[in-house]
Amino acid sequence: RRRRMTDPNTPLNEVVRQLATVTQQLANRAGGNGQDPAGELFKKITQSKPPTYSGEPNPAVLEGWLREFNKLFGAVNYPEELKVNSAVYYLRGEADLWWSQNENVLRAVPGFNWDVFQEQIRNKFYPVFLQKQKADEFLELKMGNMSVTEYYAKFIELSRFAKETVATEKMKASRFERGLPIDIQLQLSGQVFETLDELYGRAAHLYTLEQKKKEIILRRAVKEGEDPDEVEMILEARFYEAHNK
Repeated sequence: RRRRMTDPNTPLNEVVRQLATVTQQLANRAGGNGQDPAGELFKKITQSKPPTYSGEPNPAVLEGWLREFNKLFGAVNYPEELKVNSAVYYLRGEADLWWSQNENVLRAVPGFNWDVFQEQIRNKFYPVFLQKQKADEFLELKMGNMSVTEYYAKFIELSRFAKETVATEKMKASRFERGLPIDIQLQLSGQVFETLDELYGRAAHLYTLEQKKKEIILRRAVKEGEDPDEVEMILEARFYEAHNK
């Protein structure tokens, strides 16, 4: 069966109206030059298969949805005045209901645009207690048993919830270093990093070397007739101890 393009709770005439609005605005920008900006720009958005947002009470889900559209809009140089109409087509469930019921009020906000829309949807689906929860999670974040790459991804995901604590690249680097295991911190001691990515690159290199060292020890153990599972358990215990200090 073909999947429905719209939420069953979304009136068909509302979807048609939204698409018609986007199409008309794009057509107006064509200036009678025979081009079809609606067919080109909107096609670029739809071909990228952007995610939908259903009003999940999870800040990470909403931020991910907004981030994807910001990347798409930037990639195709999407006109500012058309961003909201295109993005709301991908709202579903509670989020779609919120937009349908509040569209007129929101559009009446002075200077309403894509930035204002993002602020308003965050105010609705980004509860204060969840903001605090994610901020606390970020402040307590440590690499632990994660790889450096996993730790970096988690750091980026949560850092948006505590922007005041990592307002500059140096602050990000300092906070990131504090969450690294002590053995990697010792190897980085005395080095100054101007950006988070610079520190991440160095930490990832050290982590890779550590993993290679572990592999060499395991191969040597097998060659010498030792039980590789037992050796690996010892190495894992040492790794856990070092990475959870």
